[in-house]
Amino acid sequence: MALRQNDAMGSSRDYKRGAIMGLTVAEAFILLTFVLLLLFTWWQADAEKKSLEAARILGDMSDAQKKEVIAGLADGTYEMARELREAGVRPGDRAALADTANYSRFMREEDLQRLLKGAVELSPDTKLTLADAVEITPDMRLRAALQEAMSPEDGLAQVNKRLAAAAAEQERVVGMLDSELGEKIRAAGGAIAADGTITLPQNILFDVGSSQIRNPTFLREFCTPWIRTLQGSGMDISDLKIEGHASSEGMGKQSPEQAYLYNLGLSQERAQNALKTCLGGLKDPEILAWARDHLSSTGYSSARLVRDAEGSEDKDASRRVMFSMEMNREQLIEDIREDLGATGAGGARLLGNETPALRVEAAAVSADVGEAIHPPRRAAPILSSVVPGHDGQAARVIDGDTLAIGDQRWRILGIDAPEMKQSCRKADGSGFACGAAARDALVDLIGNSGVTCEQTDTDRYGRAVGICRAGGRDLGLQLVAMGMAVPYLQYSDSYRVQGEAARAAKLGLWSGDFEMPNEFRKLN
Repeated sequence: MALRQNDAMGSSRDYKRGAIMGLTVAEAFILLTFVLLLLFTWWQADAEKKSLEAARILGDMSDAQKKEVIAGLADGTYEMARELREAGVRPGDRAALADTANYSRFMREEDLQRLLKGAVELSPDTKLTLADAVEITPDMRLRAALQEAMSPEDGLAQVNKRLAAAAAEQERVVGMLDSELGEKIRAAGGAIAADGTITLPQNILFDVGSSQIRNPTFLREFCTPWIRTLQGSGMDISDLKIEGHASSEGMGKQSPEQAYLYNLGLSQERAQNALKTCLGGLKDPEILAWARDHLSSTGYSSARLVRDAEGSEDKDASRRVMFSMEMNREQLIEDIREDLGATGAGGARLLGNETPALRVEAAAVSADVGEAIHPPRRAAPILSSVVPGHDGQAARVIDGDTLAIGDQRWRILGIDAPEMKQSCRKADGSGFACGAAARDALVDLIGNSGVTCEQTDTDRYGRAVGICRAGGRDLGLQLVAMGMAVPYLQYSDSYRVQGEAARAAKLGLWSGDFEMPNEFRKLN
Protein backbone atom coordinates (compact mmCIF):
# COMPACT_ATOMS: atom_id res chain seq x y z
CA MET A 1 0.00 0.00 0.00
CA ALA A 2 2.74 2.36 0.81
CA LEU A 3 4.55 1.46 -2.40
CA ARG A 4 1.68 2.52 -4.60
CA GLN A 5 1.41 5.84 -2.80
CA ASN A 6 5.05 6.67 -3.57
CA ASP A 7 4.63 5.71 -7.19
CA ALA A 8 1.75 8.07 -7.50
CA MET A 9 3.76 10.97 -6.07
CA GLY A 10 6.66 10.30 -8.42
CA SER A 11 4.37 10.25 -11.38
CA SER A 12 3.00 13.69 -10.34
CA ARG A 13 6.51 15.23 -10.23
CA ASP A 14 7.28 13.89 -13.67
CA TYR A 15 4.16 15.54 -15.06
CA LYS A 16 5.20 19.05 -13.81
CA ARG A 17 8.80 18.81 -15.02
CA GLY A 18 9.41 21.54 -17.76
CA ALA A 19 6.39 23.60 -16.75
CA ILE A 20 6.23 27.46 -16.90
CA MET A 21 4.75 29.05 -13.85
CA GLY A 22 3.17 25.70 -13.10
CA LEU A 23 2.00 25.29 -16.67
CA THR A 24 3.30 22.97 -19.26
CA VAL A 25 4.72 24.33 -22.49
CA ALA A 26 1.57 23.44 -24.32
CA GLU A 27 -0.58 25.21 -21.76
CA ALA A 28 1.63 28.34 -21.91
CA PHE A 29 1.49 28.48 -25.73
CA ILE A 30 -2.30 28.26 -25.61
CA LEU A 31 -2.41 31.12 -23.09
CA LEU A 32 -0.04 33.34 -25.16
CA THR A 33 -2.10 32.76 -28.26
CA PHE A 34 -5.20 33.82 -26.40
CA VAL A 35 -3.55 37.05 -25.19
CA LEU A 36 -2.37 37.93 -28.71
CA LEU A 37 -5.84 37.40 -30.02
CA LEU A 38 -7.17 39.76 -27.37
CA LEU A 39 -4.58 42.44 -28.32
CA PHE A 40 -5.27 42.13 -32.03
CA THR A 41 -8.98 42.42 -31.33
CA TRP A 42 -8.35 45.60 -29.29
CA TRP A 43 -6.06 47.13 -31.99
CA GLN A 44 -8.61 46.29 -34.67
CA ALA A 45 -11.36 47.92 -32.65
CA ASP A 46 -9.20 51.03 -32.06
CA ALA A 47 -8.25 51.25 -35.73
CA GLU A 48 -11.84 50.83 -36.72
CA LYS A 49 -12.75 53.59 -34.28
CA LYS A 50 -10.12 55.92 -35.84
CA SER A 51 -11.24 54.97 -39.32
CA LEU A 52 -14.80 55.73 -38.38
CA GLU A 53 -13.63 59.09 -36.94
CA ALA A 54 -11.64 59.82 -40.13
CA ALA A 55 -14.63 58.77 -42.20
CA ARG A 56 -16.80 61.07 -40.15
CA ILE A 57 -14.39 64.00 -40.66
CA LEU A 58 -14.13 63.31 -44.38
CA GLY A 59 -17.88 63.03 -44.53
CA ASP A 60 -18.19 66.48 -43.02
CA MET A 61 -15.79 67.97 -45.61
CA SER A 62 -16.90 69.74 -48.75
CA ASP A 63 -15.89 68.42 -52.15
CA ALA A 64 -13.28 71.18 -52.48
CA GLN A 65 -11.73 70.27 -49.11
CA LYS A 66 -11.59 66.60 -50.06
CA LYS A 67 -9.77 67.51 -53.30
CA GLU A 68 -7.33 69.63 -51.32
CA VAL A 69 -6.54 66.72 -48.99
CA ILE A 70 -5.99 64.38 -51.91
CA ALA A 71 -3.71 66.97 -53.60
CA GLY A 72 -1.74 67.42 -50.36
CA LEU A 73 -1.13 63.70 -50.15
CA ALA A 74 -0.03 63.60 -53.78
CA ASP A 75 2.34 66.63 -53.84
CA GLY A 76 4.10 65.94 -50.52
CA THR A 77 2.56 68.82 -48.56
CA TYR A 78 1.57 66.60 -45.63
CA GLU A 79 4.89 64.81 -45.73
CA MET A 80 6.60 68.21 -45.53
CA ALA A 81 4.37 69.20 -42.61
CA ARG A 82 5.38 66.04 -40.78
CA GLU A 83 9.07 66.75 -41.40
CA LEU A 84 8.69 70.37 -40.23
CA ARG A 85 7.02 69.14 -37.08
CA GLU A 86 9.90 66.74 -36.49
CA ALA A 87 12.33 69.62 -37.09
CA GLY A 88 10.73 71.56 -34.24
CA VAL A 89 8.18 73.79 -36.02
CA ARG A 90 4.91 73.37 -34.15
CA PRO A 91 1.44 74.21 -35.50
CA GLY A 92 0.95 76.82 -32.80
CA ASP A 93 4.30 78.56 -33.45
CA ARG A 94 2.89 81.75 -34.99
CA ALA A 95 6.23 83.56 -34.99
CA ALA A 96 7.83 80.88 -37.16
CA LEU A 97 4.87 80.92 -39.50
CA ALA A 98 5.01 84.72 -39.74
CA ASP A 99 8.75 84.64 -40.55
CA THR A 100 8.12 82.07 -43.26
CA ALA A 101 5.36 84.22 -44.74
CA ASN A 102 7.57 87.32 -44.75
CA TYR A 103 10.45 85.53 -46.47
CA SER A 104 8.14 83.89 -48.98
CA ARG A 105 7.00 87.28 -50.30
CA PHE A 106 10.32 87.57 -52.14
CA MET A 107 10.32 84.02 -53.55
CA ARG A 108 8.35 82.05 -56.04
CA GLU A 109 6.18 79.35 -54.43
CA GLU A 110 8.05 76.46 -56.04
CA ASP A 111 11.38 77.87 -54.84
CA LEU A 112 10.02 78.24 -51.30
CA GLN A 113 8.82 74.65 -51.35
CA ARG A 114 12.24 73.42 -52.43
CA LEU A 115 13.93 75.55 -49.77
CA LEU A 116 11.73 74.23 -46.98
CA LYS A 117 12.12 70.66 -48.13
CA GLY A 118 15.88 71.07 -48.35
CA ALA A 119 15.98 72.61 -44.88
CA VAL A 120 14.25 69.73 -43.16
CA GLU A 121 16.50 67.26 -44.97
CA LEU A 122 19.71 68.83 -43.64
CA SER A 123 21.77 66.75 -41.29
CA PRO A 124 21.57 67.68 -37.57
CA ASP A 125 25.20 68.84 -37.61
CA THR A 126 24.55 71.16 -40.52
CA LYS A 127 21.45 72.59 -38.87
CA LEU A 128 23.45 73.29 -35.75
CA THR A 129 26.24 75.00 -37.73
CA LEU A 130 23.77 77.26 -39.52
CA ALA A 131 22.01 78.09 -36.27
CA ASP A 132 25.30 79.01 -34.63
CA ALA A 133 26.28 81.17 -37.60
CA VAL A 134 23.03 83.12 -37.42
CA GLU A 135 23.32 83.60 -33.69
CA ILE A 136 26.96 84.73 -33.62
CA THR A 137 26.94 87.01 -36.72
CA PRO A 138 26.43 90.65 -35.66
CA ASP A 139 23.62 92.30 -37.57
CA MET A 140 25.74 95.29 -38.58
CA ARG A 141 28.55 93.09 -39.88
CA LEU A 142 26.10 91.10 -41.94
CA ARG A 143 24.56 94.23 -43.41
CA ALA A 144 27.97 95.70 -44.16
CA ALA A 145 29.03 92.52 -45.94
CA LEU A 146 25.86 92.53 -48.03
CA GLN A 147 26.32 96.22 -48.84
CA GLU A 148 29.87 95.59 -50.04
CA ALA A 149 28.84 92.58 -52.09
CA MET A 150 25.93 94.36 -53.75
CA SER A 151 27.66 97.65 -54.58
CA PRO A 152 31.43 97.15 -54.94
CA GLU A 153 33.63 100.11 -55.79
CA ASP A 154 35.12 98.23 -58.73
CA GLY A 155 37.09 99.43 -61.72
CA LEU A 156 34.08 100.08 -63.93
CA ALA A 157 32.45 102.29 -61.32
CA GLN A 158 35.68 104.27 -61.02
CA VAL A 159 35.89 104.61 -64.81
CA ASN A 160 32.37 106.02 -64.88
CA LYS A 161 33.34 108.52 -62.21
CA ARG A 162 36.42 109.62 -64.13
CA LEU A 163 34.49 110.05 -67.39
CA ALA A 164 31.72 111.95 -65.63
CA ALA A 165 34.29 114.22 -63.97
CA ALA A 166 36.03 114.84 -67.30
CA ALA A 167 32.74 115.67 -68.99
CA ALA A 168 31.80 118.01 -66.15
CA GLU A 169 35.20 119.71 -66.36
CA GLN A 170 34.81 120.30 -70.07
CA GLU A 171 31.28 121.60 -69.59
CA ARG A 172 32.63 124.07 -67.04
CA VAL A 173 35.27 125.35 -69.48
CA VAL A 174 32.75 125.64 -72.31
CA GLY A 175 30.63 127.73 -69.97
CA MET A 176 33.62 129.99 -69.35
CA LEU A 177 34.13 130.42 -73.11
CA ASP A 178 30.48 131.20 -73.66
CA SER A 179 30.50 133.75 -70.88
CA GLU A 180 33.62 135.43 -72.29
CA LEU A 181 33.00 135.20 -76.04
CA GLY A 182 29.50 133.86 -76.69
CA GLU A 183 27.80 137.17 -77.40
CA LYS A 184 30.57 138.35 -79.75
CA ILE A 185 30.64 135.02 -81.62
CA ARG A 186 26.88 134.81 -82.11
CA ALA A 187 26.76 138.43 -83.25
CA ALA A 188 29.23 137.49 -86.01
CA GLY A 189 27.07 134.56 -87.12
CA GLY A 190 29.21 131.95 -85.39
CA ALA A 191 28.50 129.33 -82.72
CA ILE A 192 30.07 127.48 -79.79
CA ALA A 193 29.53 123.72 -79.84
CA ALA A 194 29.03 121.57 -76.75
CA ASP A 195 32.66 120.38 -76.94
CA GLY A 196 33.95 123.96 -76.99
CA THR A 197 34.67 124.18 -80.72
CA ILE A 198 34.03 127.68 -82.03
CA THR A 199 32.93 128.11 -85.66
CA LEU A 200 33.16 131.39 -87.56
CA PRO A 201 31.79 131.91 -91.09
CA GLN A 202 34.40 132.43 -93.80
CA ASN A 203 33.20 135.92 -94.67
CA ILE A 204 34.02 137.20 -91.19
CA LEU A 205 37.74 136.55 -91.73
CA PHE A 206 38.35 136.15 -95.48
CA ASP A 207 37.23 137.41 -98.84
CA VAL A 208 36.27 134.85 -101.50
CA GLY A 209 39.36 133.16 -102.94
CA SER A 210 41.70 135.02 -100.57
CA SER A 211 43.82 133.77 -97.67
CA GLN A 212 44.50 137.24 -96.25
CA ILE A 213 42.77 138.18 -93.01
CA ARG A 214 40.23 140.86 -93.84
CA ASN A 215 39.72 142.03 -90.26
CA PRO A 216 42.84 141.35 -88.14
CA THR A 217 41.51 143.44 -85.24
CA PHE A 218 38.42 141.28 -84.87
CA LEU A 219 40.52 138.10 -84.93
CA ARG A 220 42.99 139.40 -82.33
CA GLU A 221 40.15 140.56 -80.06
CA PHE A 222 38.68 137.07 -80.37
CA CYS A 223 41.89 135.02 -80.04
CA THR A 224 43.33 136.79 -77.00
CA PRO A 225 40.42 136.02 -74.62
CA TRP A 226 39.98 132.57 -76.22
CA ILE A 227 43.55 131.52 -75.45
CA ARG A 228 43.66 133.36 -72.13
CA THR A 229 40.47 131.67 -70.91
CA LEU A 230 41.70 128.21 -71.86
CA GLN A 231 45.17 128.76 -70.42
CA GLY A 232 43.72 129.87 -67.10
CA SER A 233 40.87 127.38 -66.98
CA GLY A 234 42.79 124.79 -65.00
CA MET A 235 41.81 122.06 -67.45
CA ASP A 236 44.63 119.91 -68.83
CA ILE A 237 44.51 120.84 -72.54
CA SER A 238 46.72 119.02 -75.00
CA ASP A 239 45.95 120.83 -78.25
CA LEU A 240 44.38 123.94 -79.69
CA LYS A 241 43.74 123.89 -83.40
CA ILE A 242 42.69 126.41 -86.04
CA GLU A 243 41.01 124.56 -88.91
CA GLY A 244 40.34 125.85 -92.40
CA HIS A 245 37.37 124.31 -94.26
CA ALA A 246 36.06 124.85 -97.77
CA SER A 247 33.18 123.84 -100.02
CA SER A 248 33.66 121.54 -102.99
CA GLU A 249 33.64 124.47 -105.44
CA GLY A 250 36.86 125.48 -107.11
CA MET A 251 37.86 128.38 -109.29
CA GLY A 252 36.53 128.72 -112.80
CA LYS A 253 36.17 125.42 -114.67
CA GLN A 254 38.29 123.30 -112.39
CA SER A 255 37.61 119.59 -112.24
CA PRO A 256 36.54 118.14 -108.86
CA GLU A 257 40.09 116.90 -108.29
CA GLN A 258 41.60 120.25 -109.18
CA ALA A 259 39.04 122.04 -107.00
CA TYR A 260 39.90 119.77 -104.08
CA LEU A 261 43.63 120.46 -104.33
CA TYR A 262 43.05 124.18 -104.83
CA ASN A 263 40.83 124.37 -101.75
CA LEU A 264 43.30 122.26 -99.82
CA GLY A 265 46.05 124.84 -100.35
CA LEU A 266 43.68 127.74 -99.71
CA SER A 267 42.27 126.31 -96.47
CA GLN A 268 45.77 125.51 -95.22
CA GLU A 269 47.01 129.05 -95.93
CA ARG A 270 43.97 130.58 -94.26
CA ALA A 271 44.47 128.49 -91.12
CA GLN A 272 48.17 129.39 -90.97
CA ASN A 273 47.48 133.12 -91.41
CA ALA A 274 44.82 132.98 -88.71
CA LEU A 275 47.33 131.32 -86.36
CA LYS A 276 49.95 134.00 -87.05
CA THR A 277 47.42 136.76 -86.38
CA CYS A 278 46.32 135.13 -83.13
CA LEU A 279 49.86 134.76 -81.84
CA GLY A 280 50.65 138.33 -82.90
CA GLY A 281 47.88 139.65 -80.67
CA LEU A 282 49.16 138.00 -77.46
CA LYS A 283 51.11 140.42 -75.24
CA ASP A 284 51.50 138.34 -72.10
CA PRO A 285 54.77 136.32 -72.45
CA GLU A 286 53.42 133.46 -70.32
CA ILE A 287 50.22 133.12 -72.35
CA LEU A 288 52.21 133.44 -75.60
CA ALA A 289 54.56 130.64 -74.54
CA TRP A 290 51.61 128.45 -73.58
CA ALA A 291 49.93 129.14 -76.94
CA ARG A 292 53.06 128.16 -78.85
CA ASP A 293 53.13 124.87 -76.98
CA HIS A 294 49.51 124.07 -77.79
CA LEU A 295 48.33 125.90 -80.92
CA SER A 296 48.55 124.47 -84.45
CA SER A 297 46.73 124.88 -87.76
CA THR A 298 45.51 122.65 -90.54
CA GLY A 299 43.40 122.83 -93.69
CA TYR A 300 40.85 120.20 -94.66
CA SER A 301 39.74 121.46 -98.08
CA SER A 302 36.29 119.93 -98.70
CA ALA A 303 36.97 116.78 -96.65
CA ARG A 304 34.46 117.82 -93.97
CA LEU A 305 31.51 119.31 -95.76
CA VAL A 306 28.43 120.51 -93.92
CA ARG A 307 25.27 118.89 -95.26
CA ASP A 308 21.62 119.79 -94.91
CA ALA A 309 18.82 117.51 -93.75
CA GLU A 310 18.52 115.98 -97.24
CA GLY A 311 22.23 115.18 -97.36
CA SER A 312 23.09 117.87 -99.89
CA GLU A 313 26.15 120.06 -99.46
CA ASP A 314 25.55 123.37 -97.70
CA LYS A 315 28.24 125.36 -99.47
CA ASP A 316 27.99 128.52 -97.37
CA ALA A 317 28.14 126.59 -94.07
CA SER A 318 31.00 124.46 -95.37
CA ARG A 319 33.17 127.55 -95.86
CA ARG A 320 34.25 128.17 -92.29
CA VAL A 321 37.09 128.50 -89.80
CA MET A 322 36.96 126.43 -86.62
CA PHE A 323 38.83 126.92 -83.35
CA SER A 324 38.91 123.64 -81.43
CA MET A 325 40.42 122.39 -78.19
CA GLU A 326 41.37 118.92 -77.03
CA MET A 327 41.53 117.81 -73.42
CA ASN A 328 44.72 115.94 -72.60
CA ARG A 329 43.42 112.39 -72.70
CA GLU A 330 46.71 110.56 -72.22
CA GLN A 331 46.71 110.75 -68.42
CA LEU A 332 42.98 110.11 -68.29
CA ILE A 333 43.39 107.04 -70.47
CA GLU A 334 46.25 105.80 -68.29
CA ASP A 335 44.12 106.27 -65.17
CA ILE A 336 41.27 104.35 -66.77
CA ARG A 337 43.61 101.52 -67.74
CA GLU A 338 44.75 101.31 -64.15
CA ASP A 339 41.13 101.28 -62.97
CA LEU A 340 40.28 98.48 -65.35
CA GLY A 341 43.38 96.60 -64.31
CA ALA A 342 42.55 96.82 -60.61
CA THR A 343 41.21 93.82 -58.73
CA GLY A 344 37.42 93.81 -58.62
CA ALA A 345 35.00 92.09 -56.28
CA GLY A 346 35.81 88.44 -55.77
CA GLY A 347 39.45 88.95 -56.75
CA ALA A 348 38.84 88.82 -60.52
CA ARG A 349 41.04 90.97 -62.73
CA LEU A 350 39.03 93.49 -64.68
CA LEU A 351 41.48 93.70 -67.54
CA GLY A 352 43.13 90.79 -69.31
CA ASN A 353 40.86 88.12 -67.81
CA GLU A 354 38.04 86.11 -69.35
CA THR A 355 35.25 88.59 -68.62
CA PRO A 356 33.59 89.12 -72.04
CA ALA A 357 32.22 92.56 -71.18
CA LEU A 358 35.75 93.84 -70.58
CA ARG A 359 37.48 92.51 -73.68
CA VAL A 360 38.32 95.88 -75.17
CA GLU A 361 40.33 96.27 -78.35
CA ALA A 362 43.41 98.43 -78.54
CA ALA A 363 41.45 101.49 -79.66
CA ALA A 364 38.65 101.10 -77.15
CA VAL A 365 39.80 103.12 -74.17
CA SER A 366 40.81 106.18 -76.15
CA ALA A 367 37.62 106.04 -78.18
CA ASP A 368 35.47 105.65 -75.10
CA VAL A 369 37.01 108.71 -73.52
CA GLY A 370 36.64 110.62 -76.79
CA GLU A 371 32.91 109.98 -76.85
CA ALA A 372 32.40 110.92 -73.22
CA ILE A 373 34.30 114.21 -73.63
CA HIS A 374 33.48 115.17 -77.23
CA PRO A 375 29.99 113.83 -78.10
CA PRO A 376 29.22 116.32 -80.90
CA ARG A 377 32.46 115.78 -82.84
CA ARG A 378 32.98 112.04 -82.42
CA ALA A 379 29.95 110.37 -83.90
CA ALA A 380 29.82 107.53 -81.37
CA PRO A 381 33.27 106.23 -80.50
CA ILE A 382 32.27 103.93 -77.63
CA LEU A 383 34.38 100.76 -77.40
CA SER A 384 36.16 100.83 -80.75
CA SER A 385 34.24 103.82 -82.09
CA VAL A 386 30.75 102.59 -82.93
CA VAL A 387 29.21 104.53 -85.82
CA PRO A 388 25.99 104.15 -87.84
CA GLY A 389 26.66 101.39 -90.30
CA HIS A 390 26.08 99.18 -93.27
CA ASP A 391 22.57 97.72 -93.63
CA GLY A 392 21.57 99.24 -90.31
CA GLN A 393 24.30 97.41 -88.37
CA ALA A 394 26.77 99.15 -86.07
CA ALA A 395 30.19 99.83 -87.58
CA ARG A 396 33.27 100.04 -85.35
CA VAL A 397 36.43 101.92 -86.24
CA ILE A 398 39.29 99.64 -85.21
CA ASP A 399 42.17 101.75 -86.51
CA GLY A 400 42.97 104.15 -89.32
CA ASP A 401 42.34 101.63 -92.11
CA THR A 402 40.13 98.95 -90.51
CA LEU A 403 36.39 98.85 -89.80
CA ALA A 404 34.11 96.22 -88.33
CA ILE A 405 30.53 96.01 -89.60
CA GLY A 406 28.58 93.40 -87.70
CA ASP A 407 30.81 90.35 -87.37
CA GLN A 408 32.83 91.20 -90.50
CA ARG A 409 36.06 93.19 -90.41
CA TRP A 410 36.86 95.39 -93.41
CA ARG A 411 40.32 96.49 -94.55
CA ILE A 412 40.00 99.68 -96.61
CA LEU A 413 41.45 99.04 -100.06
CA GLY A 414 44.50 100.94 -101.31
CA ILE A 415 45.59 102.70 -98.11
CA ASP A 416 47.90 102.00 -95.19
CA ALA A 417 47.48 103.93 -91.92
CA PRO A 418 49.86 103.94 -88.93
CA GLU A 419 49.42 101.14 -86.41
CA MET A 420 47.67 101.98 -83.16
CA LYS A 421 50.89 101.64 -81.16
CA GLN A 422 52.91 103.65 -83.69
CA SER A 423 54.33 107.08 -82.87
CA CYS A 424 55.45 109.75 -85.33
CA ARG A 425 57.20 113.10 -85.12
CA LYS A 426 55.84 116.56 -85.81
CA ALA A 427 57.75 119.24 -87.68
CA ASP A 428 59.10 120.58 -84.40
CA GLY A 429 60.49 117.15 -83.48
CA SER A 430 57.94 116.36 -80.79
CA GLY A 431 56.29 112.96 -80.87
CA PHE A 432 52.60 112.17 -81.17
CA ALA A 433 50.44 109.04 -81.33
CA CYS A 434 49.89 109.01 -85.08
CA GLY A 435 48.09 105.65 -85.01
CA ALA A 436 45.43 107.05 -82.70
CA ALA A 437 45.32 110.27 -84.77
CA ALA A 438 44.62 108.28 -87.95
CA ARG A 439 41.88 106.36 -86.18
CA ASP A 440 40.31 109.62 -84.96
CA ALA A 441 40.48 111.07 -88.47
CA LEU A 442 38.49 108.11 -89.79
CA VAL A 443 35.90 108.54 -87.03
CA ASP A 444 35.57 112.23 -87.93
CA LEU A 445 35.20 111.45 -91.63
CA ILE A 446 32.35 109.04 -90.96
CA GLY A 447 30.59 111.45 -88.63
CA ASN A 448 26.88 110.61 -88.47
CA SER A 449 26.79 109.07 -91.94
CA GLY A 450 26.07 105.45 -92.71
CA VAL A 451 28.97 103.26 -93.86
CA THR A 452 28.84 101.02 -96.94
CA CYS A 453 31.66 98.79 -98.18
CA GLU A 454 32.09 97.06 -101.56
CA GLN A 455 34.27 93.93 -101.31
CA THR A 456 37.00 93.32 -103.86
CA ASP A 457 39.11 90.72 -102.08
CA THR A 458 39.83 88.88 -98.80
CA ASP A 459 43.20 89.21 -97.07
CA ARG A 460 45.18 86.47 -95.33
CA TYR A 461 43.66 87.39 -91.99
CA GLY A 462 40.13 86.73 -93.23
CA ARG A 463 39.22 90.40 -93.45
CA ALA A 464 37.12 91.65 -96.35
CA VAL A 465 39.05 94.14 -98.48
CA GLY A 466 37.12 96.80 -100.30
CA ILE A 467 36.16 100.41 -100.91
CA CYS A 468 34.25 101.93 -98.00
CA ARG A 469 32.15 105.07 -98.23
CA ALA A 470 30.36 107.33 -95.76
CA GLY A 471 27.96 110.02 -96.93
CA GLY A 472 28.94 109.21 -100.52
CA ARG A 473 32.64 109.93 -99.86
CA ASP A 474 35.44 107.46 -100.46
CA LEU A 475 36.99 107.08 -97.01
CA GLY A 476 40.29 105.79 -98.35
CA LEU A 477 40.68 108.71 -100.71
CA GLN A 478 39.87 111.22 -97.98
CA LEU A 479 42.36 109.74 -95.51
CA VAL A 480 45.17 109.77 -98.08
CA ALA A 481 44.31 113.31 -99.22
CA MET A 482 44.44 114.51 -95.60
CA GLY A 483 47.81 112.87 -95.13
CA MET A 484 46.51 110.55 -92.38
CA ALA A 485 47.21 107.42 -94.45
CA VAL A 486 49.55 106.61 -97.32
CA PRO A 487 48.69 104.96 -100.65
CA TYR A 488 49.27 101.21 -100.39
CA LEU A 489 50.76 100.93 -103.87
CA GLN A 490 51.57 97.25 -103.39
CA TYR A 491 47.83 96.52 -103.75
CA SER A 492 46.37 99.57 -105.55
CA ASP A 493 47.48 102.85 -107.10
CA SER A 494 44.01 104.38 -106.96
CA TYR A 495 45.13 107.08 -104.54
CA ARG A 496 48.62 107.78 -105.86
CA VAL A 497 47.76 111.32 -106.97
CA GLN A 498 46.15 112.24 -103.62
CA GLY A 499 49.14 110.83 -101.75
CA GLU A 500 51.62 112.86 -103.78
CA ALA A 501 49.55 116.02 -103.27
CA ALA A 502 49.38 115.49 -99.50
CA ARG A 503 53.12 114.89 -99.36
CA ALA A 504 53.86 118.02 -101.38
CA ALA A 505 51.58 120.09 -99.12
CA LYS A 506 53.11 118.48 -95.99
CA LEU A 507 49.72 117.47 -94.64
CA GLY A 508 49.09 115.16 -91.72
CA LEU A 509 51.82 112.58 -91.36
CA TRP A 510 53.85 114.31 -94.06
CA SER A 511 54.20 117.46 -91.94
CA GLY A 512 56.88 115.72 -89.88
CA ASP A 513 58.74 112.44 -89.89
CA PHE A 514 57.22 108.94 -89.74
CA GLU A 515 57.99 105.34 -90.55
CA MET A 516 55.92 103.72 -93.29
CA PRO A 517 53.29 101.53 -91.59
CA ASN A 518 54.34 98.36 -93.43
CA GLU A 519 57.95 98.89 -92.36
CA PHE A 520 56.83 99.50 -88.78
CA ARG A 521 54.95 96.18 -88.80
CA LYS A 522 58.00 94.30 -90.02
CA LEU A 523 60.11 95.59 -87.13
CA ASN A 524 57.41 95.29 -84.49
